[in-house]
Amino acid sequence: MIYTWGLLFITFFWRMLKKAYPLSIRSLPPWPRDVPFVSVVIPCYNNGQYVDEAVQSVLEQTLQDFDITIVNDGSTDTETVDILNSLEWPKTRVIHLPQNMGLPAARNTGIREAKGKYICCLDADDKLQPTYLEKATAMMESNSGISFVGSWTQVFGSESRVWYASQFDPDQITYSNQFGPAAVFRRLAWEKVGGIFEEMREGFEEWEFWIRLTGHGYRGYQISEKLILYRRVGYSFALRAAEKKDILFEQIKAHNPEIYADPKSAIEKIKKGYRDIYSPWPFTNLQGRCYNLPENATAIVSSLNSTETMVWIKSHPPALPLLWVATRALDETATDMLYKTTPFVYILPNFLPRYARQEFIQHLRKTRNITSIHTLKSPPRDSGRASY
Repeated sequence: MIYTWGLLFITFFWRMLKKAYPLSIRSLPPWPRDVPFVSVVIPCYNNGQYVDEAVQSVLEQTLQDFDITIVNDGSTDTETVDILNSLEWPKTRVIHLPQNMGLPAARNTGIREAKGKYICCLDADDKLQPTYLEKATAMMESNSGISFVGSWTQVFGSESRVWYASQFDPDQITYSNQFGPAAVFRRLAWEKVGGIFEEMREGFEEWEFWIRLTGHGYRGYQISEKLILYRRVGYSFALRAAEKKDILFEQIKAHNPEIYADPKSAIEKIKKGYRDIYSPWPFTNLQGRCYNLPENATAIVSSLNSTETMVWIKSHPPALPLLWVATRALDETATDMLYKTTPFVYILPNFLPRYARQEFIQHLRKTRNITSIHTLKSPPRDSGRASY
């Protein structure tokens, strides 16, 4: 009798635990070594003067296992056509559409030709920080329950500001966009939902895509770092779309009736299906791939908090090249200071579940040409100096 009651209690406790913390453990299917891990699709319509910067920001990524597809969407500017025909970039090809098909169709065309497990649609006048693709894919490899990943966005050009996009919320995303077009997503998810809605040529096509992904049960994640650089020049496409927001939002609702007929009920059902899916070997598909890091780099693994990090950086100007791994979350001021020191900043709580963080440090050791690694510990309370 005691055994039976004990078994019932354990079963009840386990079910309640799974309900409170939905979690699965699943090994990752292997991704072929000879197939690019990420495909970057760059639609280009009369933006040839900027496309080189966009491509260079991809070529400078720490994760080098990618291909780039530029889709010339029927550009009428001869300078743009000449640039796309004459310039040669590694890992890059150009597809010329005979006429302007619109941004959604151009993206779909590039994705259909791409080979990667993950897709990033980068506008021709925007740029990426060097660690962006690596962090976004590491997030999804360590948690298969996440299917699209974005970040905060630094706006530059005719204005300078930061879009502090909130963390993914299925209730919020149905009424307010949380992700820019450069969010990285699983190609399989794109296939399942039928691609990007090509009729939304006047804007908000990426918002509609994230809503549709959400409606099909896919979950997003936002990295709280400024890893996407969005160029604002004059009266842009985004500004024109914002002026038509009400009309475009009605188009979004019409294309997603299963969500907007009864949003509260639909979102509650979607959220009940969410699961964190962890892997015993979260970075197995990231092993053996190409990475970009300066020769003879020094790595610092730091458990300092924000204030301690800033004090240490000011008092110990580090020799470059440097790779900084923070095991604790840092505020924006400390993060900005780190990025002024080195582009190779890895604040682990920003893009990895807790279980995968030590594994990621070992992954860095295995995949980078690091000559020395220092552990920087938080100082004792009666000491003003951090110690190794």
